[in-house]
Amino acid sequence: MPEEFDFSELRKYLQGQMDMGEEDLLLDEPWTLTRKKSVVPAGVRPANPMPQMSRPAAPAFSQPSAPRNPAPFPNPAPSAFGAPAQPAFSSPSAFGASAQPAAAPQPRPASASKPQLDATTAIAPRSVKKTTAAYELADSIGAFYDALKTDALYARAANVVRYEGPEHPRLLILLAAPKPGESGGNFFQSPTGEMLARLFASLGYAPETLGVTYFYKDAPRALSPILLASLRRMLTKELSFVAPEIMVTFGEPLFYDVFSKGKNFNDLAGTALDFNGTKTVSLVDAYAMTADKQLKWLTWKVHIPRSGLFTAVK
Repeated sequence: MPEEFDFSELRKYLQGQMDMGEEDLLLDEPWTLTRKKSVVPAGVRPANPMPQMSRPAAPAFSQPSAPRNPAPFPNPAPSAFGAPAQPAFSSPSAFGASAQPAAAPQPRPASASKPQLDATTAIAPRSVKKTTAAYELADSIGAFYDALKTDALYARAANVVRYEGPEHPRLLILLAAPKPGESGGNFFQSPTGEMLARLFASLGYAPETLGVTYFYKDAPRALSPILLASLRRMLTKELSFVAPEIMVTFGEPLFYDVFSKGKNFNDLAGTALDFNGTKTVSLVDAYAMTADKQLKWLTWKVHIPRSGLFTAVK
């Protein structure tokens, strides 16, 4: 470019603007960032040094004050109705409303505690609906047996064996279940029936004062505790019609079916017991006693005298 113009003064000015001096220079080591003292000759002032920029202090967080309402503008013309003109900014602005601090959340009221039951509060017992069986409503021994045929326990029974004997026997023989061939009217014609008739005749009980019935009135079967409880209620209802002076049960399994597992047969065999108000004596199995002389001797010499209800003939 031809040297038509003299830019020396401009060059000096720009060079003076670019020359910041050495006071802002840093050393090379990043872990020792210390400023290097610049050596400036006395009386020499660097040309146009850059002013140090100071960071403004951060304003402290404080509750902003409500903006002041500016002075109302003058009303250029009076209102046609003579009402005084309202100032242009008399109502608080939206920014002023937002500047108000938010209301602190109110604590939730404590929920009402559940009422506590004290010792004096009576809790009503749960009512259990109990169904009444048809046999429990019977008013005679005939109606009782007719109702048993409709009971679920004997729904599949081919024949419900009935009581055999007088209206109010002196001795009621209770057996577990009928054996094959026993229909209810021929027990005392069987070997076991004849043997028992002779036994009690020796104690002063005539054959016509004896009666016989069965705890389960169908062919023998396994009985659950629920069925046993039903059979005990049936026996209680039957005894209310038969009303014997003494009931005699035979066999250890029948003893537990009638009196449950709370009693011991070996300790109580031959003793005077009570079944729902009926005097009861439990002896060994009658069918086994028929052909076993040792069981006959045990019954005659030990169990019958133990009860105190009979007078054994020696």
